[in-house]
Amino acid sequence: MSDLVLELKPPEARHYRSWSDRMHAVARFHQPDEVHALCEKAYDVGARAVLAVVDPTIREALTAFQQWRDVLVWAVVPNMQAFIRDLTDLGMVGAARARFFKLRPSDMIRVGLGAVAQVGGVLKKDFATGVNLVAGMELAGLRGLEVSRLFLHPQATEVALAGGVTGVFTNVLAQAERLGVDAGIVTNNPVRAAELLGDDFHRFAVVISPCNPKGYKMFPSREACERLFRADPGRFLPSEITAGGAVSWAGGLAYVRALGLKGAMLDPMQVEEAFRGRAAGRAS
Repeated sequence: MSDLVLELKPPEARHYRSWSDRMHAVARFHQPDEVHALCEKAYDVGARAVLAVVDPTIREALTAFQQWRDVLVWAVVPNMQAFIRDLTDLGMVGAARARFFKLRPSDMIRVGLGAVAQVGGVLKKDFATGVNLVAGMELAGLRGLEVSRLFLHPQATEVALAGGVTGVFTNVLAQAERLGVDAGIVTNNPVRAAELLGDDFHRFAVVISPCNPKGYKMFPSREACERLFRADPGRFLPSEITAGGAVSWAGGLAYVRALGLKGAMLDPMQVEEAFRGRAAGRAS
């Protein structure tokens, strides 16, 4: 099946069946070679793009991977887990400063000039301004990667959708336009996104949302999401097609195909299972 996309994020940001599974995955995927090997397996089963929340390990692995394979990187900013950790330890100013001083001098100048233009929002602790500045600093730090699409982190997206903060999405579109790349959205509630953003919703090249026959994580309802998907199937990329393991991969694919959707998101566990299946098929 075409349009498979690997979902890649720091291993501590994922959910696991047990504590031992978590410890094993975190130890394994903090090694760039292991992340690179996972990307190779995903490529083998058909993934030609990676949706990535980037940390230093993932950046190193993807930089090497893009030198070897023709694969698209879709960047998700900011890394919310790292930002929240720094926010707790350092405060808002400290968290921003930590990112700022990791930039190259040229990027410091560009980001600094952008911050001056938004000083009013900074002083008011405006949500859209804060997210935009942190996302911009992280994006500037993705040196070495060829990014083709830009996404706001889904946690920030859901907060902005719930609060009706359209400025966050306007900023993402503007950042993507400056970079010459597409913008996308990751959300569990595409219906809310379509209602809130109006015409701007159609400026996003892709909307990644849960899509499965159980209605798992599909908000506000499976029926409402299905109506939206059917109206513009080329815009949506399904995630969670196995409904957290309650539906087989084949069953999930059959469901999304019936809606007219193409492709699907792959998490590392699904990549490993699919790769083992392909390897067994080649051996038989």
